[in-house]
Amino acid sequence: MRLWLSYFAFMSSIGLTNRTTDIWRSARVADDIVLAFRSLPLGDPARRGLVRAMALVAIQMWCVSVVIAVSPWFAAEGESPAAFWGYLSMVAILVLLAVAVVEATVILFNRPRNVVAPHMRAERGLLR
Repeated sequence: MRLWLSYFAFMSSIGLTNRTTDIWRSARVADDIVLAFRSLPLGDPARRGLVRAMALVAIQMWCVSVVIAVSPWFAAEGESPAAFWGYLSMVAILVLLAVAVVEATVILFNRPRNVVAPHMRAERGLLR
């Protein structure tokens, strides 16, 4: 089961990274993804904010992939390699939480603009 979960997380990370590069290259792709998010119970500005923050979501998914992949090794106690995998997992979780804060600021205020696709940097955030 853990192998399939690791595989799913890794493939999701690759897919999000690929989609993020498409968003950065083309405004039309970003608009298409906003239309694909119509099923979400959010307003249009919130959906645009999610698309603006897609690069950060990809980083978060890579962090989740690392945590899932190394979890079997840091489960064993008393071994020095287990400490390394535990620290690696802890760093991945801290990066995930830090990126979540930046993601919230991108969705709400469209700041910092350097993590947003160039064609979306002039947009207003959800609250601004």
